[in-house]
Amino acid sequence: MMREKIKNESNTIIFSQKPSFAQLWDACIYHYAYDVPKYLADIKNLFLKNNISKNSKIIDVAAGTGFPALELEKEGYGVDCMDASDDEIEEFNKKADEANSKLKCKKARWLDIPQHYKNSSYNFIFCRGNSFIYAAGGWNALNKISKQDSLDKYEKTLKVFYNLLSDGGTLYLDKFPDNETPARVKIGKVIIANQKFDLIFYRALKANYREATMLLRDESGREEGLPNVTYPLSFREIESMMKKIGFKNIKKIKLKSEKEFDILLAQK
Repeated sequence: MMREKIKNESNTIIFSQKPSFAQLWDACIYHYAYDVPKYLADIKNLFLKNNISKNSKIIDVAAGTGFPALELEKEGYGVDCMDASDDEIEEFNKKADEANSKLKCKKARWLDIPQHYKNSSYNFIFCRGNSFIYAAGGWNALNKISKQDSLDKYEKTLKVFYNLLSDGGTLYLDKFPDNETPARVKIGKVIIANQKFDLIFYRALKANYREATMLLRDESGREEGLPNVTYPLSFREIESMMKKIGFKNIKKIKLKSEKEFDILLAQK
């Protein structure tokens, strides 16, 4: 049995009622995954290096619950936002309303982007949060893995992103590290309506799939979570597809504030 590591027990997330997956994940972003000021500083520095200003056209195609788009808006950047998940969009728009933000998250799937946005209209695309690997399905669902079908959908999605960029525009795409190992980590505690839970991140790597799950374990030991199952896509495969499509200046970068994922930048 995989040994369970303990990452953090000093921080507790509290909910008055059972959260949606999106609400729980949003809380994890701010409590465990990111030092928000440091990440924003890294992103603004990245913008500077890539000639992205507050007048640039930016889109987050996996906007989720609003990080970092809502924070970037406060800094004066305009970010168009889309996502395919109803509960993520609901949480995004709720947070935006509470912050008196003008941002709204549009519901759209990546392959349907041409129906919603004009080609060559953005200077910078975010596809972050390890989202790209779910282009072939498997988010919050069991997924029958076909390598060829997955690679076909990844390539079609990258082509859509390429077409969405203006000449010289930049794609920011992140993913789990290629050298990732199986793990089971208790990252903290959650209290829901006065009931205590351990919050556990679990991931398993097999020859033909990767599974990652966020679990809530109650005091009796019962665990509950949603599966996320995908093809174990490598950076070598992504780079190969990018080059085939026409991306240039493809490079892997590391942000000090990004502890979970490795990042690829590519230009049109």
